[in-house]
Amino acid sequence: CHSRLELARSGQGSLIEQDRAGELNELAAWAERTGDGSLGDLPHEPSSEVWDEVSAEADLCTRLKCPYYHDRCFVFNARRRAADADVVVVNHHLLASDIAVRSNTENWQDAAVLPPYKRLVLDEAHHLEDTAAHHLGAQVSWHGIVRLLGRLERNGKGLIPALIAHLLGPRHDDLWSEASLELLRNALLPAVHDARAHAAKVLQFLAELLQGNRGSVIRLDDQFGEHPIWEQGLDPALDNLVNVLQRLKGGVETVADRLELDEDPDQRSQHVKELRGVIRRLESVLDGMLLTLRPKHGMQTVRWIERRGSRPVGTLPFPIGLQTVPLDLKTTLKEALFDRVDTVVLTSATLATSGDFEFLKGRLGLSLPPSRSKYEEVLASPFDYDTQCLLAVPADFPNPRTDESEHDRAMAAAILDLAHVCDGGMFVLFTSHAALKRTAQRVRAQPGGRWPILVQGEGQRDHLLRRFRESGSAILFGTDSFWEGVDVPGRALRALCIAKLPFKVPGEPITAARLEQLAERGEDGFMQYLVPHAALKLKQGFGRLIRSKTDFGVVVLLDHRIVSQGYGQLLMRSLPDARRLIGTWDEVRSSAEEFFAVHGVGVGVSH
Repeated sequence: CHSRLELARSGQGSLIEQDRAGELNELAAWAERTGDGSLGDLPHEPSSEVWDEVSAEADLCTRLKCPYYHDRCFVFNARRRAADADVVVVNHHLLASDIAVRSNTENWQDAAVLPPYKRLVLDEAHHLEDTAAHHLGAQVSWHGIVRLLGRLERNGKGLIPALIAHLLGPRHDDLWSEASLELLRNALLPAVHDARAHAAKVLQFLAELLQGNRGSVIRLDDQFGEHPIWEQGLDPALDNLVNVLQRLKGGVETVADRLELDEDPDQRSQHVKELRGVIRRLESVLDGMLLTLRPKHGMQTVRWIERRGSRPVGTLPFPIGLQTVPLDLKTTLKEALFDRVDTVVLTSATLATSGDFEFLKGRLGLSLPPSRSKYEEVLASPFDYDTQCLLAVPADFPNPRTDESEHDRAMAAAILDLAHVCDGGMFVLFTSHAALKRTAQRVRAQPGGRWPILVQGEGQRDHLLRRFRESGSAILFGTDSFWEGVDVPGRALRALCIAKLPFKVPGEPITAARLEQLAERGEDGFMQYLVPHAALKLKQGFGRLIRSKTDFGVVVLLDHRIVSQGYGQLLMRSLPDARRLIGTWDEVRSSAEEFFAVHGVGVGVSH
């Protein structure tokens, strides 16, 4: 935002820490030459402290009052292009943000986050439920609270010191300015200090809960209101935090109201917008805290606290987040999206389970009466999987659920075996970061490996993919973000290893709540929720390999439950009709050698 950038630069002494001033000046130089002003166009990602001061945010925009609005505003230009366009392409998060804003404001006709639209093509539509849940819920973190309070005051910098300095100027010797100065100095500065202290106290109690828990997530159920921690001090600590945030919000609102009467509307309008933005964020923190810790009776939500990052939870800064999401989005999605537009087309390579769309339609509310679904069809793949692909399942592999360490060991050996057969060019997909790290470490420790090992987390995804394509013989270890949305056509990718069946973790808060909801209805959550989700995910992972009619390769699923358990048939039916082999690991390796020999890939010497 040019206006926020100018405000930050003009008040460097009171907005930005001195050691960040150089970074702000570099951003200013970049802003003069960038084509779109987007974060992705920056050669280096800026610090969050500096970017928070200059990023374009809808609720801070002064629109027509801004001197940059008509010709230089990056956001306005992007929105103008979108409004003039016949087709606008956005990601799911932007769409979900638009739905949330329209629902809150009951705006179904005019521009919100996106221009108004009547036709929607929703690709990868199986993600809509989870994405919408997070945007229609509330979340709070210690990091977010610190950043918000830091916008008001941080080591003598921030909006409050900047406003104090401004009001001490020669043009502001009236009673309004004196009253605002007193409020800023004697009420708001102490309130910011108190808010930090009370927030730290609340987070300390939640940290103690997490420390006493084996996992990194605690779901808060209806019985949480009776937990002893409330009598141990959480109750008054939360009261104190709510009171000081409400006091801070009221004081900031009073200052903003007074500034709107200032005789210098151009610069003050930006200060007022900054303060109004802080007010909305203070409301968001209050809502998030109360919705998570003290929800109103009967609210159908899933609530939890979680550890974020690897820092110990009992130390500052607290790596803790609180989150609340709606439990059931069927009605919301139907009323706020599907019934509001003339046409919605849902597409994906993985919408169907067991040959129909009933699972997805049920989750998204498309089956609710009156149903508007008019047309549905499962379209055949253009690929000849029977000749292009071999799907192999080693039936003698250790069970990943009951014998994790043996499965790890066998998997590392199998990856190297397969790499010798196809000379690298392999994706290895995991369902957890921990398993990925353990296996990557084992593979790297083995002698004789001549293939570049690329590991998610050791570089940006696009950078890893570029190195993978350029190498032609690399082995890439990835988790969730590599199961879909990754396109490597050609010979660079010729083998795919899937570590285990991609079931959702039953203890994860949203999953656990949805399983309980199904159980209350007398339905089998495993077969009606977990298995269909696993089928969709498995199909997505499988789809990384064959991306064109000339691609070929081997998919090895190192989890024999797909053939040894009854539900495995449902998972198998969701996969393309590739040539299939179920046998010992030796038989799998031999079949892979034969397959690659037919396709002209040299066979290495097995170690």
